Amino acid sequence: CMMHFRNDTNFGVFMKRTLLALALSTAALSANAADLNYNNVQGSYNSVDIDGADLDGFGIKGSLKFNDMFYGIAGYESYSEGDTSLDETSVGLGFRSSVGAKTDWINELSYVHDSADAGYYGDVSDSGYRVATGLRSMVGENVELTGKLNYADVGDFGNGIGVNLGGVYHVNETFGITAGYDYADRGDIDLNSWNVGARVSF
Repeated sequence: CMMHFRNDTNFGVFMKRTLLALALSTAALSANAADLNYNNVQGSYNSVDIDGADLDGFGIKGSLKFNDMFYGIAGYESYSEGDTSLDETSVGLGFRSSVGAKTDWINELSYVHDSADAGYYGDVSDSGYRVATGLRSMVGENVELTGKLNYADVGDFGNGIGVNLGGVYHVNETFGITAGYDYADRGDIDLNSWNVGARVSF
């Protein structure tokens, strides 16, 4: 009887350890599956409406993870229509913090340089900064959404709040299809822009 009791006890301990190991493995796999990749480069076709004037162009931006908390960001956008062109270059630092199994809270500070050429009316350029905060989340197995609220001050190009909404459909771990919308209030002018493109993660 004593031997039978010891076998039951050992079996119970074995089962508890097995279940605990399975639970930890499942949690680890879920965490890995939910990880958001901060190492990527993407290109896009862009269109912007500046108080009723439409300009088309392209954009390139990327992100590089430094460690579990910090990552670098950089981007370039160029628009043109006739004699009018608008370009923006930005580079900055981001901070991420996990707020859920599939969601990160992100905060970013960027240096911004804008330049515009209005043809006969000459050109202008100025620099400033942009601060942004928002959420980045995997809302499905292959679908990622990002929403950010920002404030920018770029000297002669004005200052004000903005909103950025973006989505990625991950075809696989490397390739994704992107789409986004940006709104910027720069004081006397409003900018509404849309983009569609592709992302490569590494």
